[in-house]
Amino acid sequence: MDKQEDSDKQGKGFFTVNLSLIDGMVKKGAAAEELMAYLVLARGIDKAGRYAALSTHGANSIGNRTGCSNTRAIKALDWLVQHGFIKPIKADTNQSKRTSHKWQLVEVPTELPLANELADGIGRGKGIPPMERIYNQSKGKTIGIARLDTLMLLLHLYKHQELSEYGGINPTAAIYRNWQTAENCQGEKVTDLDGTNAAIYEITGGERTHYLDFSKEALFYVAERTERTERFWDAFNNLQRLNWLYETTQIWSADPSEHKKAEPLYTLYVHDRDIRKRNSEPYLANAINQVAIKQVNPDYGFFNQDGEFDPEADLFGGQFRYVANKKTGGFPIGIYRLKFRPPTKDTGKGMAAEKHRIENWKDQLSRLVSH
Repeated sequence: MDKQEDSDKQGKGFFTVNLSLIDGMVKKGAAAEELMAYLVLARGIDKAGRYAALSTHGANSIGNRTGCSNTRAIKALDWLVQHGFIKPIKADTNQSKRTSHKWQLVEVPTELPLANELADGIGRGKGIPPMERIYNQSKGKTIGIARLDTLMLLLHLYKHQELSEYGGINPTAAIYRNWQTAENCQGEKVTDLDGTNAAIYEITGGERTHYLDFSKEALFYVAERTERTERFWDAFNNLQRLNWLYETTQIWSADPSEHKKAEPLYTLYVHDRDIRKRNSEPYLANAINQVAIKQVNPDYGFFNQDGEFDPEADLFGGQFRYVANKKTGGFPIGIYRLKFRPPTKDTGKGMAAEKHRIENWKDQLSRLVSH
């Protein structure tokens, strides 16, 4: 391995690609290996060569970050050259090996930001980067198809992830999960909180829904609709199984697919154990259960096998409750988030808005507990 070639270059925490160009590669017959090779080259664009799209990465980096053999990496580079997406750079004897550029991307990538971790890995997964896991662990009709579909779905989900507007992947354009009304242990769907203008609403998870236009956008190269839908869900399940995509149950002012002015009120629950343990993304399920115990019934919360309050236990195997204004109500919806997020300004604004909403509702809930 060439350590000089494999070192981090950009230093901003993310790199960019043109998704339309990626789509164009697939139209010309690129497999997952060619797409991954191009992504690695884009990751290797350093500060000195950014505006000319000069990359210090090459076959070694591609193999290290994708899991494919060096022979396959070289073939992928050859394909990119033959189809006019990259061109080799002659070695400059006046340059140090540390900054030697190996390839030039013909088109400067500027459209879609991707987290460096997508190519490099992070933490305990540093030794097995995400693209390598796609390469070695994807499941589907055939390995080649599974790799391509999973990678293409992932990239198109990044296109629709809008944290500042939707707290995750846009549910009006891509995919979401339905949540529906349920009954509590007293057979009630809604419980008024006496002396307040609020109520507790019981809900349970429903079916996942995706837009056919989105599956056609992401897997445009699959002509037959039934096959495309089947491959879409195979790819989606791969992303969930690899733990790069997770659900957040959110409460909105209205159904965002029907009301343009609908907006997120707060996140009720984050369906990822590691994130909950790190306490890195706020949610209100535990605080709302405390309101229910205080205001409605002391036996109304989540309890473990010893009869003690347990915020990690799921009542009725996945049933939740939320608080909303009795007059206006709320709309529960499952919105997905990608785990490897580029540290852009929009990402920062989105998570800041998320925390602000949570703090605002925590203040309101604390008054209900003390009522």
